[in-house]
Amino acid sequence: MSEAGEKRIKQSFIAGSLTSSAGIFLSKAIGLFYVVPFTAIAGQENMVFYTSAYNYYNVLLQICSAGLPYAIAAVVAKYANQDDWKTVLLVRKLSAGILSVSGFLMMFFFALFSGALSRSSLGMGATPIDIQQMRTTYIILSLALFLVPVLYSYRGFYQGLKELRTYAESQVIEQFGRVFSLLGLGMLVVYVFHMDRIWAVYMAVLATSIGALMAIAYYYRYDRTHIGPINRAARAQTRQGVNMKELSMELFAFGVPYLIASFFGNSQALVNTRFFIPVSTQLGMQYETAKTLLSIIQLQCDKLTSIPQVLGIGFSAGIVPYMTIALENNDKKELQKDVRECLDTVLYIGLPVCFAMWALARPIYFLMYGGGNLDYAEGALQWSSLLALCTTITPICSSMMMTLHLRKESMIYLFVGFLIKCATFYPLMRATGYAGAITSSVLCSLAIIYLSLAKISNKFGVNYIQTLRRMGKIFLCCLCMNGGFAILKLVGFAVSEESRGMALWQLAVYAVVGMVIYFFTSSLMKLPQSIFRVSVKDLLRGILRGRIPGRRRR
Repeated sequence: MSEAGEKRIKQSFIAGSLTSSAGIFLSKAIGLFYVVPFTAIAGQENMVFYTSAYNYYNVLLQICSAGLPYAIAAVVAKYANQDDWKTVLLVRKLSAGILSVSGFLMMFFFALFSGALSRSSLGMGATPIDIQQMRTTYIILSLALFLVPVLYSYRGFYQGLKELRTYAESQVIEQFGRVFSLLGLGMLVVYVFHMDRIWAVYMAVLATSIGALMAIAYYYRYDRTHIGPINRAARAQTRQGVNMKELSMELFAFGVPYLIASFFGNSQALVNTRFFIPVSTQLGMQYETAKTLLSIIQLQCDKLTSIPQVLGIGFSAGIVPYMTIALENNDKKELQKDVRECLDTVLYIGLPVCFAMWALARPIYFLMYGGGNLDYAEGALQWSSLLALCTTITPICSSMMMTLHLRKESMIYLFVGFLIKCATFYPLMRATGYAGAITSSVLCSLAIIYLSLAKISNKFGVNYIQTLRRMGKIFLCCLCMNGGFAILKLVGFAVSEESRGMALWQLAVYAVVGMVIYFFTSSLMKLPQSIFRVSVKDLLRGILRGRIPGRRRR
């Protein structure tokens, strides 16, 4: 093996994915806690501009990146496994150029059509001031559509080399830079210069570009000490690498399906952004109430449910290089094992988190955001908790499908899910009110999960019987955890809705009781022993020491 290959640490798939998830979790946790002070600075009435801008931004970002981040990772992993370092470096150069150009074009597009998009998302009841403020938010955010794809070119490259710790660290730096700038600049313009609160929103979307610049600077410095061995290996390589034309075709063969998958993956939020306010007002809701509810669902609830969803992001990133190599080596047994380990691990960690969020929706929301609109928010967060579990598994299924060259089928399944979302949105909104916007997304995700896993099973012989049994045991452990919550309430230990300080330590007691019950009952059922091949005690000790215990694979 080459010098670059010898120096590269080989992590197990689960360890690498959990490392990636841990970094993303930290970045999401940073993002979670900024919402409270940011809402106080910008005002609840202005949050709809912030949330709506990011829903369009996320879709446009996927389009301009053309699915290349995952494609870069898959292609780099493929050629690194073959010790073809000349082609690995060409992938890096080519992808950076493509993403820079496409990001610039999408930045121009978003700014150019910002007015039409603003009028469309706010509906007929919007005032000219609302439309102008939304348009300005879009224009400022458009800069990030150029900078973030450049950042993606670095991330995809090092993800393909299995540098998942670096991938996670860049996420944390980007998020820290964004949140620090968001709050600092927001307080500066509102409290020091006494400008209108909408300027806090403008500074918040500008902070996305600042965070991206900080992460790019991190990778630039990382490059200086880590790209050298690969350059030397490429110079020492005697065989010819893949030519640029062939490599471009290979990247887009991977990338375009990822692009389409990403578009449909974000379609749920896009449908909500486009139709929630118009449909709600048509069904009799006041315009201002509809604006507030949309911001609750797509900002406050989304921030809370993003905590379990980090598993989906982490495992979607981690699964690409490992499954690519298993597929290239025609190692069917290893591939089957990766699929089952992935699902088992995500369910063991994600299901109890989502269940606890459902059971304690009201006190959690009160603690984070106060008592305003608490009745609406409780129901929204409960339904969002169910959606969180689905949207944790959905991107993993899509990533598996793409990596296993089932791209056509994956796109069809995502399109079917999109049709289900569109077809059920209005009827469910009419039947159940604002919750219909969330439940239609749940149905969309469930369809994608079922179809994807069924196809993987048929194609590669993956058997899910053991996973389903473990999921049943995990759910029983969650019910036991909920029993602990019920006992606390029965003895009068309810979470206060008068003091958030009091609610904090009371909710902490619930969290500790829930974790103890869950880990105790799951240990009795041998779940951590069978999933991680370690005891709960060793698992917790390993997590606290910053590593995941268990067997490592090379």
